[in-house]
Amino acid sequence: MFALNLKITQMRIIETKAYTFDELSDDAKENAKIELVSEYFWADEAINSLYAFAKEIGIKITDYSISWCGYGSMNVEWEWINKIHTNDITVQELTGYCMDFPLIEEWNDKKDVARAIGAWLNQCQKDYEYQQTDEYMLDYCEANEYEFTKEGKLI
Repeated sequence: MFALNLKITQMRIIETKAYTFDELSDDAKENAKIELVSEYFWADEAINSLYAFAKEIGIKITDYSISWCGYGSMNVEWEWINKIHTNDITVQELTGYCMDFPLIEEWNDKKDVARAIGAWLNQCQKDYEYQQTDEYMLDYCEANEYEFTKEGKLI
């Protein structure tokens, strides 16, 4: 015979004041940023740009390690899989995302894969750094209707 022990718990209601990002103190804003911006929001789209570029010019991305914040390594390994591509490329041939542009501009200027990927990495890092600013966070939090505790914890 089986014994069944059920513990019934009641839900609690906790009341707290809710603040928008711009209503937080400077310390609370920093706490909110730490909670929200642990990674690059647009990483998937940026990586898609890189892979579309690789496909368009005939290279294969063999490995990558990217620390968007710039504190770790930023390395993209690749190899040619087709004959060397020398034509200019356009945004219509890639993804249409803004991180296509550093790849396109550098490629069309120098036809150098390493320089194009370096320009892309640099622009992604700048985008990540902008994501850390109060200006960006205010827009992001308003667009997503985020609210916080007084300490900057997401509600």
